[in-house]
Amino acid sequence: MSGPEISKKDARYAEAKWVTQVGTMGDTLLTLGKLTVGFMSGSAALVAEGFHSGADLAFDLVVLVGMKIARKKPDESHPYGHGKFEGLISLLLAVILLMVAVGVVFDAVQRMKEGNLQAPGQMAFWAALISIATKEALFHYTVRVGRRLKSNIMMANAWHHRADSISSFAALVGIGGALLGYPIMDPVAAVAVAFFVSKVGFEIGRDAIKELTDASDAVDQEIRQRITQLINDIPEVLSAHFVTPRQLGPDIIVDVHVVVPLCLSASEGHQVAEQVKHRLLQQVDAVTEVVVHVDTEDDMDKNVPIQSNRNELMAWIIKEIQTGHPVVGVIRLQPNYTRHGILLDVVLEVDESYSFGEVHADAEQLCTRLLSAGKNILEIRTSLASAEQRLPGKGREREGVQTSEHVAVFSAC
Repeated sequence: MSGPEISKKDARYAEAKWVTQVGTMGDTLLTLGKLTVGFMSGSAALVAEGFHSGADLAFDLVVLVGMKIARKKPDESHPYGHGKFEGLISLLLAVILLMVAVGVVFDAVQRMKEGNLQAPGQMAFWAALISIATKEALFHYTVRVGRRLKSNIMMANAWHHRADSISSFAALVGIGGALLGYPIMDPVAAVAVAFFVSKVGFEIGRDAIKELTDASDAVDQEIRQRITQLINDIPEVLSAHFVTPRQLGPDIIVDVHVVVPLCLSASEGHQVAEQVKHRLLQQVDAVTEVVVHVDTEDDMDKNVPIQSNRNELMAWIIKEIQTGHPVVGVIRLQPNYTRHGILLDVVLEVDESYSFGEVHADAEQLCTRLLSAGKNILEIRTSLASAEQRLPGKGREREGVQTSEHVAVFSAC
């Protein structure tokens, strides 16, 4: 018997965790190797590289912790989940990287001021070369998985590997220059390494701040376009506005307002919202939550006015019905609200002892009074039914009595 089905999110987490663990093992070996060889050979550039790899190792560990925290389910304290912890951890690492870069520059400048520079041993050269090959391999492996999983924190980790590869190349050039008789090249290369470290730290910090502040460009442009297209492809959606995807670590939460036809019932509008939610959750892997607001028109530019509710309208219409006339009551009322006024669908109860002409004339007079009463009624669509027609299966229609199949429309001038 097969075990429990693994969810898509759990599978993504397992793959991301494995890739990060591979990077952790590589960075551990490189950190120990660079620092050991750097101190033994006296290479400032390689020692700086060792600290850079140590920062990468710290980031690998932080990524593992961050992914584990972000994977926790929503709770009362964090109803949208814990995804922002990844952004917070990324920001913390960016600060650490910038501090490491400043320390490396300070050490290199001090060495240049003191003079008496010596060329490092050849072992430092080979250590830098091995570092380049290892970090390039880790970069390509991590970036491939990060792109597929749409994980910002994994992409940040991948570019850490690439930055270390580039800075290792700078160290290689510096060490090589020192071995050729230019010992000043070694601390100069250390400064170049610090530049790459600080650049990566700045970029990671910038992206983390975008995520933590819900900046629109924190979510990839391609994903935003796909989300909008999937919503607009639903037939009942006339348009979508305020489409707001937000990045929460590896997850995306989408807020959207959709415009549906005015005539849809509340349950139909809710069904459209469920279709939007289901489509995004099924077709965009990173989307984990969708909040849909259903509108009958774009309400972002202007506020929708507060108008009379159903009960108020019902009481008002009943009050306007005159005693002793063909129209005797209201069977059903359906108000449809727009920014400009109310469109009413009304089923009027009529006394079937009157002729059709009398019933229709009284209904028309009633609608005229309603339209001119200053209640912001734009249109009234009336249907007529006898008292017996209110009870399903009871009584028969008499000749000359209008049924609910006939519709008359009255509009304000």
